[in-house]
Amino acid sequence: MSYSSRLDWCVLAGILLAVAAVLLGANYWIAGPVLFILLLCAYPQSYETGERALAVRDAVSRRQIPYATITSAALEGSRMRIRYGLASELTIAPDKPAALLADVERHAPHLVRRGDELVLRDRHVEYSLRRSRSVFAG
Repeated sequence: MSYSSRLDWCVLAGILLAVAAVLLGANYWIAGPVLFILLLCAYPQSYETGERALAVRDAVSRRQIPYATITSAALEGSRMRIRYGLASELTIAPDKPAALLADVERHAPHLVRRGDELVLRDRHVEYSLRRSRSVFAG
């Protein structure tokens, strides 16, 4: 299933300021590269959940994140944080973050839902046991 990214108004405001600076006579050797970088950031990302991996596409790259390597995925407001591999993390802003999280949950059986977060099944069991022991101890 395909998802598009949410529009980031801060980046658009930066683009408008850079264009205004160029039009008002600022040094185009400074404002030009800044404008180029902001335009690359404003290029919409797309996210696609495939059979074996989550594909994240933007202006200059395409990442394939295999579901087996995802260690956690969490909603943070209108954004979604995905941790994968040994020490990699990606924060994305899909237009429907809850639907994307549910789709990742369907494809990753090693993850279990805990509120607005998907965590490793073993970590969830360990957390639940630790919590139940503290309840019975106190």
